[in-house]
Amino acid sequence: MNEPIAAHYAERTDADSQTAPAEVRHGLERFLEETSAQGILLDVGAGIGGNLPLLGRYGIALGCEIAYSAAVLARQHGRVVVADGAHLPLADAVVDVAVCTEVLEHVADPSAVFAEIARVLRPGGSAYVTTPNYANLAGLHKWLADRRSGRHDWNPWGAHHGGYEAFMTGRRLWQAARPHLELVRVRGLDYGQALTGRFAVTDRLATTRPGQRAVRWALPRLAASTGPLAWHGMHVELVLRRSR
Repeated sequence: MNEPIAAHYAERTDADSQTAPAEVRHGLERFLEETSAQGILLDVGAGIGGNLPLLGRYGIALGCEIAYSAAVLARQHGRVVVADGAHLPLADAVVDVAVCTEVLEHVADPSAVFAEIARVLRPGGSAYVTTPNYANLAGLHKWLADRRSGRHDWNPWGAHHGGYEAFMTGRRLWQAARPHLELVRVRGLDYGQALTGRFAVTDRLATTRPGQRAVRWALPRLAASTGPLAWHGMHVELVLRRSR
């Protein structure tokens, strides 16, 4: 993180905003099950520790969190250190699985965090990373809202007002990760808000009877996509690996 952004999030005390949505938690659980995760599992940007109980079911859960107030709460769920994700206080190649959910959209230099994740991962170790994704209609809303306000903090959930939320896309996330890690899989999560963009007119349309029929038809198909559409959910999920 650069210093102003890091300072903003280090001082956060609103615990409810420092956790991942249900779709992401379900995706993380699926990843841990599919990869038969074990060993030391590191949560980078642990927030109030929402991921730690789940990680603890698979091995030794360790959290890293920049906000002291959040870290205090997270310590109820596991071991947590207060540190910037771009400067992890760990030795090289000691982590078996790294997790970073809904964090990198608030970071000025995601590549620096990916470099640290790659450094602490053992060769062959896996990483599970998610962020909001604006390669969809919600991205148009964000572009308009940020331009109007002069800030970079709009998101569909009304969180982190006055902070920083990058215009993140799955492709940009992968671009930041690519120098450090291999891509194993991409998946889109939560296409509902991606389809409506949280515009009032499209939100109303989605609640009509024809709109509901269209949504019920489209959402399962989009969620199952592993092709180009996987890059356009409201969240994007990357499964990565350190090869060497």
